[in-house]
Amino acid sequence: MTEKEIVKAIINFILTNPGVVREPRVYINQITFAFADSLPVPGDATFFPEMRLHVFRLTPEFVRENQDLLQQLFVQTEEGRSASYDQVWFTSSHLTDRRLNLVEFSFE
Repeated sequence: MTEKEIVKAIINFILTNPGVVREPRVYINQITFAFADSLPVPGDATFFPEMRLHVFRLTPEFVRENQDLLQQLFVQTEEGRSASYDQVWFTSSHLTDRRLNLVEFSFE
């Protein structure tokens, strides 16, 4: 799978899996999700490195092509009702001490 395909699959996983929990908000332009590391999520150690953050900006093409999916996440942010975005940052990690995978989207 390409990076784009993996990110899209992770977003679909987050939006459809009942085992995914939305973490409390810290910033108004971001949303964080956590789920048990035993759940079968797309991606590998590159996307979920142990006790490290994996961070990258989604390409403008990906943001345009997946506007509907990303909008489902954005409306869950504090800004989602009154603002817009054109950049999305993806952050993920495997929190081995908590047996959780973490995924965060930041909208700029």
